[in-house]
Amino acid sequence: MRIQTVTYLFVLAVCTLSNVHAQEEPLVQKGVLDLREYDFLSNGPVELDGEYEFYWNQMLSPALKGDSGEMIYVQVPGTWTQLRNEHPEVTRFGFATYRLIILLPEKVDELAFRIEDVFSASGYFLNGKAIDYLGFPGVNKYQTVIRYSRPLIIGTVNDQELEFLIRVSNFDNRISGIVGGLTIGKVSQMQESRQKELFRGHFLIGAFLIIGIYFLGLYLIRTEHYRLYFSLLCFLMALRVVMIVEIPLLDTLNLNGLTTARLDYLNIYFFAPFFILMIRSIFPIEFPNLVYRISMWISSVFIAIVVFTPISFFSFTFPYFFGFFLLVSMIFLYVIIMAWIRGRSHAPAYTLGLLILFFGTLNDMLNEIEVIETFYVVHYTMFVYLLVYAYIFADKSNYLQKKAQKLTEEVSQVKNHLEDLVEERTTELQSMSTELERQKLKLESTNRDLVEAMNSRNRLFAIIGHDVRGPIGYNLQALEMLIDNPDISEKERKELLKMMASSSEVTYNLLDNLLVWGRSQTGKLKATLVRVKLKDLIDESLELINIGLKEKHLKVEVYVNEQHYVEADRDQLYIVIRNLVSNAMKFTPEKGSIYISSKKYNGEVIISIRDTGIGIPDGILNKLLDSKSHVSTNGTRGEKGSGLGLKICQEIVQSNNGWMRIESSSGEGTTISFGIKASD
Repeated sequence: MRIQTVTYLFVLAVCTLSNVHAQEEPLVQKGVLDLREYDFLSNGPVELDGEYEFYWNQMLSPALKGDSGEMIYVQVPGTWTQLRNEHPEVTRFGFATYRLIILLPEKVDELAFRIEDVFSASGYFLNGKAIDYLGFPGVNKYQTVIRYSRPLIIGTVNDQELEFLIRVSNFDNRISGIVGGLTIGKVSQMQESRQKELFRGHFLIGAFLIIGIYFLGLYLIRTEHYRLYFSLLCFLMALRVVMIVEIPLLDTLNLNGLTTARLDYLNIYFFAPFFILMIRSIFPIEFPNLVYRISMWISSVFIAIVVFTPISFFSFTFPYFFGFFLLVSMIFLYVIIMAWIRGRSHAPAYTLGLLILFFGTLNDMLNEIEVIETFYVVHYTMFVYLLVYAYIFADKSNYLQKKAQKLTEEVSQVKNHLEDLVEERTTELQSMSTELERQKLKLESTNRDLVEAMNSRNRLFAIIGHDVRGPIGYNLQALEMLIDNPDISEKERKELLKMMASSSEVTYNLLDNLLVWGRSQTGKLKATLVRVKLKDLIDESLELINIGLKEKHLKVEVYVNEQHYVEADRDQLYIVIRNLVSNAMKFTPEKGSIYISSKKYNGEVIISIRDTGIGIPDGILNKLLDSKSHVSTNGTRGEKGSGLGLKICQEIVQSNNGWMRIESSSGEGTTISFGIKASD
């Protein structure tokens, strides 16, 4: 496990850059580090980097004088496998002793050592005395107890010349030796540095947990899956900071080395599937299904290897996971670029956040597989990334809330106006009845108006009383069940929430249609013609019914030219497209297909929506667009309809100077086409 990062925030690093290079730090040369002229108070701790004496397959005794056996020099930090080219006897698995002589200035009586990433068990001796053990280094696998790191080791100094011995054994991990390096300094300095590191760690952990809990709460209120995956990523990142910074909580758990290593790898490997799930839930159309399934299977294989195999096997999977990470990153980049091209909301911000996280993760992974030697920064870049995405998701929620509020106000206005309309029509009919005897021709016209008004009113009240009241009542009952039964199973909870979402979507579409129908009845359905990009409108319509498409596993293929623009009322045209696509979804069985296309012909753009559904019998087809007939049929899952949708679509298309045509045969699907004047 990587012990910690000494990286400060970027601004702090820039401000202190001059101090870092103000004095060149001394290096270990031929096993000796001369610090006699070094001032710890002014220059701070010093890293013990350089050439150490290295004794392969030897456990040297402390303060051993004279010849200690065959000795070579090895560079620290670094793995001892780097010696294999010149010394073939040095293998990945084995044991060795590192030896270093430190010459100290006067009046130094106590020092603290910072030990980073010594794999996989080690013991530390200062002038013949054992000062600490990380696990227990043995001469074979069965004697070795693994542990990787400890924040600080404190040793007493009785002489200006110190012999520092480090016994290291590794019979399990892919990496061997002192990889992360060592740092020495005054105890007060090292403890102060540790406290600052813990402060940064606690701050990041608290931030990740707060964001994660917030979006988990939003998910429980409104089941949008990207919120759930986002919150789980926050929790994973909080755990990552705990392991990197080595929060004291880990010591209280008393985890052994194998468990710690397994937890470390699982923490990294679980990021891939949750990122894949989140990006796919945000951009489902742009994310290829086959690529999604393959990526999830590969992620599951990596996780299973860590869970069920020993460290001597799963530690070697990291370089392969790094290649998989690069591949998944390219997939994410493709998906977001496609979303950007198609005008998806917040696509630039998604791209920025992903690039920040990518470069931070790339830095840490290259460091992990020993390609580069830098600081670990992924938890900082992840924090920035989560802030960017939190802003995006909060902005989306705010937009949806405002849209719902606006719709509620419009419904209230139409409801009040409909009551006035019914009262006005009733008064007109009463005045006309007094002239029945003298105006026979007007009587027939008045009777037709009366029948039409009564039918419209009865239909409206029937729709409000059944199609609107029913789903709302169902949602109320479902919410009461969820509140009164906190111990309800997760499966039943998910089924209730799914049906509530579907019911709410139906009610939303119905209310929108009622608004348009109300305007048409009052003669206020007027089109404000503007230049509209057809492709953007279709993409926006598909986003609204995305849940229904997923539930029925429908395949939607869009063949709409990016250069097709029409001259129409944008809001009214949006209602037409949404109604027609909803009808196609409603009457198409599971795993069916919907095709949306456009072509330009004779100064018009012709939009066609074709499905592979159950089709329309001839007897019903002739009545669908007849203003005097009312036809309502159930969908393939029993979905309810109001019978208003196609009539409203026809009225809107006509008010926009267009035409509409339906072609269908029972059992062979349906194609609905309409033409609107093209805009250059």
